[in-house]
Amino acid sequence: MKKHQRQPKLFLEICQLLLANKLTFVLLALTLGSALAVVQVTHLTRQQLIEQDKLLQKRDELDLEWRYLLVEEEFYSQHARIEEVARTQLQMKRPTSKEEQVIVLP
Repeated sequence: MKKHQRQPKLFLEICQLLLANKLTFVLLALTLGSALAVVQVTHLTRQQLIEQDKLLQKRDELDLEWRYLLVEEEFYSQHARIEEVARTQLQMKRPTSKEEQVIVLP
């Protein structure tokens, strides 16, 4: 005696219908492929945006460091210029330890 199945095997019936109508099967496969491609492209785009944000942050940090270096360079160039003017125009020189005098105040 055969067992009577109350519920048909839905997956098998769908597969049989899709194989019977090949155009529908091709369109379904293309739709699934397109959906997977959209997911992949979205994922890659998000990764690129994250990388871009990191690079922009690094650029801002480097720009800030560059500005600090410019200020530091300006500071040292002024000191060197003052020292050069003192040596050339005023004939000044650094005193040696023998030329130094210590004054003690009571």
